[in-house]
Amino acid sequence: MKTQLRTALLLITSVLFVTYMPFATKAQERELQLDLNYSIGIPSGSFKTDAVDKTSFRGWTANLLYNITDKISVGVGTGFQDFYQKYPRAVYKLAEGGEVSAVLTNSIQTIPLLAEFQYRFMPHNMVQPYVGVGVGGNMIVFDQYLGEFENSRSSFKFAARPQAGVLISFRKDGPAGIHVFGAYNYMPYKEEGINNLNNWGAGVGVKFPLH
Repeated sequence: MKTQLRTALLLITSVLFVTYMPFATKAQERELQLDLNYSIGIPSGSFKTDAVDKTSFRGWTANLLYNITDKISVGVGTGFQDFYQKYPRAVYKLAEGGEVSAVLTNSIQTIPLLAEFQYRFMPHNMVQPYVGVGVGGNMIVFDQYLGEFENSRSSFKFAARPQAGVLISFRKDGPAGIHVFGAYNYMPYKEEGINNLNNWGAGVGVKFPLH
């Protein structure tokens, strides 16, 4: 609930920023831009089969981009996604030996920090499709509960995020608008029998210039 509240506050704040911006200024005149988005994560591969198979609706992303040209931007991106799943009671083997009948709970949070590149196809239209890629690292917090036994660990791993999306400007050549995207989050992770934390992502938010 706290995560959802923080996400809502971020989006509300960004909308208020956009409300008071002079939309008549052309997009290419605003070199530094920020987008804030609500996001979901859909586990795939080993992540889905070995840890969590439920879609996460608790997440956000943010990207700070500098417009080198009207089509090319570079910058940094971050975010947060919270994955959680509780499995029914079953018999599990303990690492130190023996067995236990318990409920298994996996709670995984991912926090990427990426160098971003974006290419816009029609920067002067109201609808501006783009493709992009982010490469960097991913902070992973993995809490596993096996009945009364807790196993918590944190690590920093490589991460990459190819994505495609569209900016729907509030007016033609305007710098602000609605941002919609889809992405694939590539996250290698070889621990506890899990090969990766790869997941599909999607989101919606707002994009606006910074003065």
